[in-house]
Amino acid sequence: MPRVVFLHPEGNSGDVPPNISLLEAAERLGVPLPHDCGGNASCSSCRVYVLVGGEHLSEIEFDEQDLLDREAMTEPYYRLGCQARILGDVMVQIPEQKWGDPSVEKPSSEVMEGRSG
Repeated sequence: MPRVVFLHPEGNSGDVPPNISLLEAAERLGVPLPHDCGGNASCSSCRVYVLVGGEHLSEIEFDEQDLLDREAMTEPYYRLGCQARILGDVMVQIPEQKWGDPSVEKPSSEVMEGRSG
C-alpha cells in the first residue's frame, strides 16, 4: 500500500489503499484538509503542495489544471487534493494559510522514511 505523509502542524502519515484521492487519504488519517466544493474541482480549498512523489500521483486532468491556472497556482507542484489520486508513496504539504493559526510555524520538509516492499 502507498504511504502518504501530510506536513502540517500535526504531521500525520500512514499507508492508504492505492487509487484514492489525497482528500480521501487526509480524511482517513485525520488530517484537516478543507474541501468547500465537496471534492468537485470547482474551488481550490483542498490544494496541496507536492514535496516528494509527484510521479506517484495520477495525471492532472483538464478541470484541475484549468482551476489551478485560474487561481494563479502555476507551479507544477500544486495539486487539488480532491483530484490527485495516490499511486505510490507521496509527501505533501498543506499550505500554511489553511492551518487556521498564522502564528504556527511552517514545518520543514522531512525525508520520507525508507520502506521495503
